Order: sequence, then C-alpha cells, then structure tokens
Amino acid sequence: MPVSRHRRRAALLAAALALGPTVTLAATDREVNIYSWAEYFPSPLLRKFEAETGIKVNYAVMDSNDVMETTLSAGHSGFDLVTVNASPHLGREIPRRLWQPLDLKRIPNRVHADPVILATLAAVDPGNRYAIPWMWGTTGILSNPALVAAAGARPGLRPGDMVFRAADAARLADCGITVLDSWVDVLPMLANWLGRPSLEADGASLAELGRAFAAIRPYLRRVTTSGYYQQLAHGELCVALGYSGDAMVARRMAAEAGRATPIHYDYPDGTVYVFVDSFAIPADAPHPEAAHRFIDFAMRPENAASVATFIGFASGNIDAIPLLDPELQRNRAVYPDAEVRSRLRLGRVYTAAEERRFGRAWLRMKAGQPVGDRP
Repeated sequence: MPVSRHRRRAALLAAALALGPTVTLAATDREVNIYSWAEYFPSPLLRKFEAETGIKVNYAVMDSNDVMETTLSAGHSGFDLVTVNASPHLGREIPRRLWQPLDLKRIPNRVHADPVILATLAAVDPGNRYAIPWMWGTTGILSNPALVAAAGARPGLRPGDMVFRAADAARLADCGITVLDSWVDVLPMLANWLGRPSLEADGASLAELGRAFAAIRPYLRRVTTSGYYQQLAHGELCVALGYSGDAMVARRMAAEAGRATPIHYDYPDGTVYVFVDSFAIPADAPHPEAAHRFIDFAMRPENAASVATFIGFASGNIDAIPLLDPELQRNRAVYPDAEVRSRLRLGRVYTAAEERRFGRAWLRMKAGQPVGDRP
C-alpha cells in the first residue's frame, strides 16, 4: 500500500491551504518517510494527511522489527518515523541512541494516549520520552471452535492446552495447529504454561522448554508468522498461537469471503503478554518536523478510530475508543476486561547473551534437536 511517489506537490499544497491548517516548513520537510506494517496507515488516511499539510508521504512496509533494528543501526536509513515494538526492541534501542526524544510541544494530541498503555510502555521508555503508543495487542490462542469440537477435543479444554499439552494437540493435529515463528512470543507463553514465572536462559530451563516443545512438535502443521490468519479464515486450520489483531483480520477475511467461519480468541491463564507498537523518530531522521506533524495528525481521535476500525488492533488512543462501533468497543479480544488487563505484561528486555541462547534454542526446537545442553 505504499503511497505513489509521483503525486504533484503543487496540488497537495493547494489542497492543504484549502482544507486545513499549515505551518511553515523547511523545504526538506515537505515529505515524510514512514516505515511501518502494511495496514497500520491505510491509504485514505495518508491521502488525508497529504491534503491537509502538503507533506508528501513515502511509505515503506516493514518486514520485521529485527530487520528494522539492523537498518537503523547501520545509520542514514532515511526514515523519519517508525512504529517500533516496545519490548525488547525499543527497550534495548533507546540506550543505543537509535531514537531522538520527542518534542511533545509539537504533539498536542499526545494527550489522547491511553494512560494505562503509556504506563506499560514506561517499563522500557522511562518518562515516556521517546515513544507514543499507536496500536497494541496481546498474544493468545485463536481457534475455530466448530472444527475443534469436530476433532474430538475434550470438554473444558484450556486455551493453552490446545497447543502445549501433547495429548490434546494430538487430537487436533488433523484439523491443523500452527504457532508463530517467534521465540519472543512462543517461549514466554510456553514457560507460563509450564508454571514458570518468567522465561529464563539457564540450561535447565531451556532443557525443560525443549522437552515440552518436542512433545508437541509432531502435531504442528506450521511454524510461521505469516498467513496463518488467512488459513483460519478459510477453515484450513483450527488452532493458532497468534496475535489478537490477527483474530480480527481473520474474522474480517471470513466475512468478506461470505464464510460463516467462527474465530475465537482466548487469553492464556496467568500472564498475558502484550505488545505495544509505538511512534518513534530515528535519531538521524532527515525530516523530524514532518514526523512530529504526522504523529499529531494520527493521534487525533477520529483518525486513530478510523484505523482501529479498519485493522482490528486495539488503539493506543483512549479517546478514539468511544468513536468506535459499540460492538468493537465490547469486543473482549481487542479490548480485554479489567481482570485480563490486570494480567498484561510486556516481555522483559533480554541481554544480548540471553537473546543468542533463546535464538539458538528456538532454531534447535524447530529442527527437532535437544536444547539446554550447551552454553
């Protein structure tokens, strides 16, 4: 969905003068280079921003937070605005000075940021100096209950058991189970299911995780972070460990295809891990003024609400929520109740050595090899 690079600036500037307020910008701030996920800023919203401001948007689609981190670490990326995952990425990148502090005087609409999500974000961004939440969600279990029942699942099955308990996963293998190809998401949930308070990188803990994953590995159809929600929408999978927002995407796809495919989203017992994708400006952004303008524009409640309606993720804008369709406001998969919110937690920021151990362990788990037996 990248916006065309060939729109005439004269037309945009004329529209800006007619449709909205303007500020004096340096010539170099007549464009803004955004690096984000594919659906985070739908084309109509980008066109609206261009018309109001005369600032041209160049949009690059992000492949992963790890690729983003590598790109920014090399310097001179050319990006002005990025939606970055709070933990571990933002948490480890702030000390490395990859981001510049935000000038909050230029972002008056920051007052609409959800205070609970801001407080969660402060765990990795003390004082909320570098980031403003845009979208957030949780990691849980997506399922098609009709297919799960038809596969002979036992009554009263806990969500996590559908993936992590070998006997239950075996019953569901034929209708299809998938998990994210992301140790950052899968391993903390597996540790939580095993009764561990947190994910640890010592040999004994890794060995326990390895044994638990080896027990369910034969019953997993896929280990992937892409496309699983499409398969759920088409009835090709019955269970997935995935993201809350993807449950909404799957529901939308099923409805658009005229399918009566029920997609449930359930929170795991215990800790519920949350991700927060936030606006941040790279330290060497060539157009920081334009980036601040875009953040302020996006944080208007009506603009944030339009995106939240389109994508199905929870908005980090508290004043956008009353503008949503009442059914979406009440959707527990998107906006969890107080009891679930009390269990929300960001994954901790791991050391470089821990990340190497987890990354190696995950590769070995997927390959069916033992883990925890080497440093």
